[in-house]
Amino acid sequence: MSRERFSFELPDRFIIGTVGQPGEREFFLQVRAAERVVSFAMEKGQAAALAARAFELLKEVGVASNSDPIDSAGLDTPVDSEFSIGAMTLTWSPASAKVLFEAQAMTNSDGTVLFEDLVTDEAENAPAILQVVLSLGQLRAFAKLTTQVVASGRQPCVFCGGPVDAGGHLCPRANGHRRSG
Repeated sequence: MSRERFSFELPDRFIIGTVGQPGEREFFLQVRAAERVVSFAMEKGQAAALAARAFELLKEVGVASNSDPIDSAGLDTPVDSEFSIGAMTLTWSPASAKVLFEAQAMTNSDGTVLFEDLVTDEAENAPAILQVVLSLGQLRAFAKLTTQVVASGRQPCVFCGGPVDAGGHLCPRANGHRRSG
């Protein structure tokens, strides 16, 4: 059985967005090229790690920060996830001056959960994969937006740093009493 592949080169959109209220948000990576829109579920920690790695790669390549426009229009709807993202990589190609983002499904075709590096196409039951070629400007705008999206969740408690819901939270620094922040 051949691997399901989602491939894009310099898409119109490459963004992280959320669905739901802070504290209950679901994170999605969404790619759009012309009329084709695909979404992939991911964890907040994965989004934060991907943005951090993107900034690190941009620094390694020697790309200065500038005022790239940030696509803050939100996710295209409906948001139907093709798969939940597991392993991810960002690879710089000096020859093309482009970045390749690859994300592998968290499970393979028989439902086995994978937490390892990307597997090759030749692997039996290879999981679905997303491959997106990006310009450095697209990567920089993506990293900036992702950092904003991740930070826009619940505010941290000023005492313990834990997330505060609308009704407050049980603060360990206040001996378990409810604090509003």
